[in-house]
Amino acid sequence: MAFDDLPSLPPLLHAGAADYARRALAATAEVMARHRVLADQPYGDDYWQKADVYLPDAPRGPLPVLLYFHGGAWMNGYKEWMGYLAPSVLAMPAVFVSASYRLAPSVGMAQIVGDCVAALRWVHRHVAALGGEPGRIAVGGHSAGGHLAAVLALRPDLCRDAGLPGDVVKACLPSSAPLDLGFLQRPAAEADRRMREALGGDLDAWDPARHVTGSVVPFHLAWGEHDFPRTREQNPAFVRALAAQPGARVTWQVLPGDHFTSHEACADPAGEWSRAAGRLLSTLTTGKPQ
Repeated sequence: MAFDDLPSLPPLLHAGAADYARRALAATAEVMARHRVLADQPYGDDYWQKADVYLPDAPRGPLPVLLYFHGGAWMNGYKEWMGYLAPSVLAMPAVFVSASYRLAPSVGMAQIVGDCVAALRWVHRHVAALGGEPGRIAVGGHSAGGHLAAVLALRPDLCRDAGLPGDVVKACLPSSAPLDLGFLQRPAAEADRRMREALGGDLDAWDPARHVTGSVVPFHLAWGEHDFPRTREQNPAFVRALAAQPGARVTWQVLPGDHFTSHEACADPAGEWSRAAGRLLSTLTTGKPQ
């Protein structure tokens, strides 16, 4: 896809987001020029239902797979925002897949989550031919994308309904994710009100905080030292809720920077997040999560 021909999207809601988006697109363009990537793989018929698959330069495998979703308040964003993470994931080593999805208000949260499940189904069906291991798939994402990844990890019924194994998600790596959607049920800030209006409907089914009970999927959470106040409150609470589940595995880290710069730091193959994520992906097995 030509980076200068991406569809226009509405203005981003949060301060600093537009600058981050420009930096992310530029960094991904550089990564695409240096690495093997199968761009715009369709997992559905809609323009937005596509994924970019980043592969190690030298064939090896079968490797674990990280399917990653972009942020943008569920109303904005491109899969091309996330490609800059590919070098750190490839170095673990693992296959990296960045997927887009339809955006609110054109669709609601149920359809957005459905797109993410469809992307996961595509990865499960096709990644073996690309050097990945369909039995070792992790999901992750930044901001709203981290929320979507958490929903996939905590709602195995969605995977089974799509014809996938209920345990297809072997680990989850959300970064700076909104993990309790109560702020959208009772929006106070203007940005929250706009998100609520765009998403519509009852959001309880898509609220990770309401689906923690019984979870055994390993999680690694990260957020910024100077992240949004809500993010700095929700993520530690989510860690505690996960840790209280019998058999749960959860690790976490607070990274230097804000909501955006902390995530950009994840692109460093020698950085804290890359080391932690690599350790988690290296433990994935084709059996049920341990």
